Amino acid sequence: MKRGKEMLPQVRRATFALVLLWWCVVAALGWWLSQRLVSQWIQSQAASAAYEAETTARVVDRLFTQMVSVANMVANQSQVIQLASRYREDPPGLDALTRQQRAAQFTADPLVRKVGDFMDALAADLRYARIYQNNLSDDTITASNWAAPDSIVGMIYAGRIYLNTALRDGSGHSFGIARINKTPSYFVASRIEDAQDVVQGSVTVKFDAPDMAHYLTGRHTALIVNRQGRVTTSASEPFMLRNVAALLPPGLLHPPDDEDGEELGDAMDIRAVKAHGVADQWLIDGIPYVMKRQPLNNRQYQLLTLASLEPLAELRDQHLWTAVLIAAVGTVLILLSCHILGQMVVRRQDEKYATMVTSALNADLSTALSDAQTKERQKVEVLGYIGHDLRAPLATIKGYSEMLLTESPEKQQGLVKTIQRSVKYQLDLIDELLEYAKSELQPLAVRPVPIDLQALLDDIADYAISLCSQQHNHFHCHITGTLPGRMAMDGKRLQQVLLNLVSNAAKFTRDGVVTLSVNARHAGEFCELHISVSDTGIGIDLAQKPDIFDAFQQIQTEGGSTGLGLFISQRILMAMGASLDVSSAAGQGTTFSFALSVPVMEGAGETPGSRPASPAPRHRTAAAPVAAIATPADAALDELAELALHGRLTDIEGWISRHTDHSVHAQFTAQLLDRLEQFDFAAIHKLALQSRRGTSSTLR
Repeated sequence: MKRGKEMLPQVRRATFALVLLWWCVVAALGWWLSQRLVSQWIQSQAASAAYEAETTARVVDRLFTQMVSVANMVANQSQVIQLASRYREDPPGLDALTRQQRAAQFTADPLVRKVGDFMDALAADLRYARIYQNNLSDDTITASNWAAPDSIVGMIYAGRIYLNTALRDGSGHSFGIARINKTPSYFVASRIEDAQDVVQGSVTVKFDAPDMAHYLTGRHTALIVNRQGRVTTSASEPFMLRNVAALLPPGLLHPPDDEDGEELGDAMDIRAVKAHGVADQWLIDGIPYVMKRQPLNNRQYQLLTLASLEPLAELRDQHLWTAVLIAAVGTVLILLSCHILGQMVVRRQDEKYATMVTSALNADLSTALSDAQTKERQKVEVLGYIGHDLRAPLATIKGYSEMLLTESPEKQQGLVKTIQRSVKYQLDLIDELLEYAKSELQPLAVRPVPIDLQALLDDIADYAISLCSQQHNHFHCHITGTLPGRMAMDGKRLQQVLLNLVSNAAKFTRDGVVTLSVNARHAGEFCELHISVSDTGIGIDLAQKPDIFDAFQQIQTEGGSTGLGLFISQRILMAMGASLDVSSAAGQGTTFSFALSVPVMEGAGETPGSRPASPAPRHRTAAAPVAAIATPADAALDELAELALHGRLTDIEGWISRHTDHSVHAQFTAQLLDRLEQFDFAAIHKLALQSRRGTSSTLR
């Protein structure tokens, strides 16, 4: 077998393999979790962008619809129609004047100023850049800013596609850069007609893109893109007026209209990103986005919402460092665990080696110890056999000495008494020897003999009253049912159990009550005894499952307590065929109970009832005759009579074990043991002869 240190290389190799496996598991699991988390995050961004695109599109559609409605409303105003009819076309030579000169001529007309004030108030309420009116010569007759230094009154907008479209079709719109303030703006024009539906001019509503951008503010970047792919409005400055045609489907793109001359804008660097799970991922000027497109009611424009995926890099870095940290912590734990395990393996291997080395010596020592124990038990058995055989002749000598004492002369009585004293001394020594052998060979043995249970309870009550008075407790003894006069059981062991229980109850109860309850119920030749000892003391918390019946177990430390009382009581009751039960709750007292089935030797005793705490002395009465009982065969009884005649105690005990059955011959065995306990061999001889089936089987 290898020594402990020789196992260390194997432990190190196992540790390295475990660490490598741990890193592989963390890497695979970390990658899988990171992919799932990234995919879920992109999907949440896409869903958020789709929702924002839908809500923003409704707002933009409403803005465009409102511009058309306002243009139509102004074009249908009576004063606007009157003013358009008055200046339907420029008079000859007016185009030769400067804008300022034309503006002076127009604004000199009170109607021009009145309509201009109306347009100014309306534009201010709706946050439009301006509202203005043109005649058929494309000359601006009035405007919302007619009184401002940068007034456009007198400005000729020749060739504007939205004006031409409005005069031709009734409505026109366009996006472009304003000539004066260079601001990107939306233009919506509506045709002015008189009562005879004759075209008189047009009204234009101008809405600057920066003002519309306020309606596009959200979590993500919203773009309004025309059919050429140019960004006409965006809340993000880098996208404004840039071209993102690559983001639009080919079917939506249209070439620019040369008549309008609108620019396409600088193209952005746009590349599609192939990714699983979420479509429409793009790299725009080096920044990743996920895009959602929403058509507008005005088909000239599309609404694009871009959700930035820039946090993905940081998110992936967080996943990476988290995986590295977990792997590092796991590695440290594995190294520490393997180090501890290695030390344990080394120690265990050394222990096994030491065990192997010393196993031979231990085997020899165990054999020697077993032989010594066997020889010691044999010595004790020899002592027991010798003590039994010595007691029989000494009992005979004692009997004859008593006969001699009654018949001898007075001079010889002193000698006879000396013989009796010597015999008594020898018998006492033999009794001590027998008790020692009995305790060594059969601890807590139970020997049923006929007893008077009522008298035994009287004795126990006397002891109990003394025990309970030490802590000012009251003792009660309750007996229900009819107790037999005599029954076959080990009275000493029963007394030991009951005194143990009463002593415990008195010890853990103060200023309370301790009650001994006995319930007797006859069942043929047996009496069922239900005995309990209850108190009103501190109780036991059985929910904690204390092992109160184990040796040296104490629920609460008390002076002088060893924790053996309940252990011994349980063992005695188990030897008697019963078991000790307990019911209790903390602070509510305790009840110990058990049940015994005892053979009845004589009839009923006194009437049942509740006995007082201090029972009156009782005197045992002679045994009354009982009915016929079962006995062994006549041949066995002849052998018993012969053994009794010669005073052979040990052989009589062997005869009992060979020829008696406890369940059948219980009463006969109890009477035989009672006589044997008193070494009354003459009574045993008489009992054997009287029990033969050839004679009367009624015993006393």
